[in-house]
Amino acid sequence: MEWVWLVILLALGILMVAAPRLLWKVEHFLSVKGGEPSELYLLAMRLGGIFFILAAVACILYLAVQ
Repeated sequence: MEWVWLVILLALGILMVAAPRLLWKVEHFLSVKGGEPSELYLLAMRLGGIFFILAAVACILYLAVQ
């Protein structure tokens, strides 16, 4: 079961790095009309995505060794 969560974490990390604007639109589609994310938001999303990818890969490798 932990494999499912790790795959979800990895997919979310990839999406955060590849398409942070899409995630911003999904997150704010009800609260902001015609707005755009700031450069700081985009940077933070990409850094968070890199962290998620690294954490998922590390956990996958740890589970594979056991």
